[in-house]
Amino acid sequence: MDKGRMEAFSDGVIAIIITIMVLGIEAPDGASLRDLLGLLPAVAAYLVSFVGVGTYWNNHHHLLKLVRHVDGRMLWANLAFLFVLSFFPLATDWMQKTSFAPLPTTCYVVLNMLVSLTYMNLERVIRHAMGRDCGATPKEELARRAVVEKRSLLKERLTLVFELVGLVLALALPKSHLALVALIVAFAFWIVPDLRIVRLLDFLAEDEPEE
Repeated sequence: MDKGRMEAFSDGVIAIIITIMVLGIEAPDGASLRDLLGLLPAVAAYLVSFVGVGTYWNNHHHLLKLVRHVDGRMLWANLAFLFVLSFFPLATDWMQKTSFAPLPTTCYVVLNMLVSLTYMNLERVIRHAMGRDCGATPKEELARRAVVEKRSLLKERLTLVFELVGLVLALALPKSHLALVALIVAFAFWIVPDLRIVRLLDFLAEDEPEE
């Protein structure tokens, strides 16, 4: 199956997620600066979620560049990732409407951990598919094996570490908002997409004829 439909569907779902999140910010009833400042918790929650969802979209876009053909396992792994990601508007809205209360913030951190795990599972499925791709050229096979066999898991591990730190902070220091800071740090590892993928795409494009 061609990857185009999965790519287009994923982009559409992520765009809808971001749209629903911003619709959760209600315009103030009054016209004063104080009324406007009352939106700060909602804007802060939206900003954190926007950075998170946007970072996942950016990396998801790069990851799918490695895909030649889509199989059933890849489709279901991608749907699992999108299913968990689609709870971001609900978790964001609950957290900002309760002024970052302990339980909503904890659930928000747990959701981020689940999104990370489902995305890592999608990566694993794609790496497995790359390893058994029989239609690749010799150059593609060499490059793809480099990704499959030598890909570092450091970013994934650091992400989970900071999300675990965020979970502990949400439980131990719920009013400090440090849990959200830990999540932002976890997102920061992925703001720049996987450079190995970027280098691989440049490597594969070296021999392509110019149009």
